[in-house]
Amino acid sequence: MNTQSQKGSVPLYAALILFSAVFLFPMYLAVVNAFSAWNTTPGLLPAGFHPENFKYAVTMIDFWKFARNSLILLAITLCTSTFTSGLVGYAFARIVAPGRNALFMIVLSTMMLPGIVTQIPQYILFHNYGLLDTFWPWVFWGIGGNAFYIFLYRQFFASVPKELEEAARIDGCSILRTYWNIFLPMSLPVVATVAIMNFQGSWGDFIGPFMFLKQDHYPLATALSTISYTQNGSKLVLQSVTTAAALLILLPVLVIYFLGQRFIVEGIVTTGVKG
Repeated sequence: MNTQSQKGSVPLYAALILFSAVFLFPMYLAVVNAFSAWNTTPGLLPAGFHPENFKYAVTMIDFWKFARNSLILLAITLCTSTFTSGLVGYAFARIVAPGRNALFMIVLSTMMLPGIVTQIPQYILFHNYGLLDTFWPWVFWGIGGNAFYIFLYRQFFASVPKELEEAARIDGCSILRTYWNIFLPMSLPVVATVAIMNFQGSWGDFIGPFMFLKQDHYPLATALSTISYTQNGSKLVLQSVTTAAALLILLPVLVIYFLGQRFIVEGIVTTGVKG
């Protein structure tokens, strides 16, 4: 039986290895070309070993200024959207009010509307209020929350036993204090999930900063897409340096993903065991 089981798992492992190779192939090309010489075209094999490309990636443009802008937008998104979505999800899950379910369905229906559709009306609105080339649009977007994040929070809070909430009310806790002291600490897996999604969405966003900000306020993703690495003002783009800069931008995403994935899995398993 053991031999047959091992033979039956061979195709499965072969398929997993094949799919892993397909997904890792772009990363392999990026690493190879990031260390290649400037005057070579991208290829499957490395053309030399030039780690100085990473040095040029952060010195040939104002890399750290754009990185600071990315961190500012990231901090705004994390501090607003993560908290506001949780508060709204808690209200939908635990506060009984007329029309609650209908309002929740309206919030969910906004998920079917592509974000790009609202870009032009938002641009006109922020232009009329003089908020272009500022970080205020991200503040308002964060305060407005996110329908998908609200759904995640609401589903989690709805599964919490009522006895905990009733015990908090008996002890004199208000609605906000019950949320802050009881529900929010219990929802760390959801908070981690929302924070990681916010990080990935904010760190790699191109369209929003390109439309609402000028070049001095661009984050890294937008700056790298609009500013070329050239030598001595020539029109020849240094692809190896550009690829090295792209890897530097990708590195925080990979680190956060792997660290956060472990936290999310452990948190969800623990929550499931507690019931």
